[in-house]
Amino acid sequence: MRNETRKGNETMETTGLKSYCRVSGDAKPDAQIEARLGHYGKHYYLTSQVQLSGRGIVLRRTLTASDLTPQAQAKVGWHEYKVTLRAFDRICRDHAVAYEMLLD
Repeated sequence: MRNETRKGNETMETTGLKSYCRVSGDAKPDAQIEARLGHYGKHYYLTSQVQLSGRGIVLRRTLTASDLTPQAQAKVGWHEYKVTLRAFDRICRDHAVAYEMLLD
């Protein structure tokens, strides 16, 4: 079950997977977590301000100013995680997750 809030005539989902494609001109959705699928499709890599823990979730690092470009300095203090597919499904039920779809 997804949490929803009303904003004017629109219903906004506050949890779940929100995909977008910048090439198609889609705007990045408001989300607590940014996700990308690993190369072999067995894990997701997440970037988030939210601290996550549990089975299948591994903290890779916390971003520092030296890790980021000048344009991305707003992400200082964010956490990077490697999560399994099952853990990712559980995270999507509890948080808003933005997933950028890439075109081939």
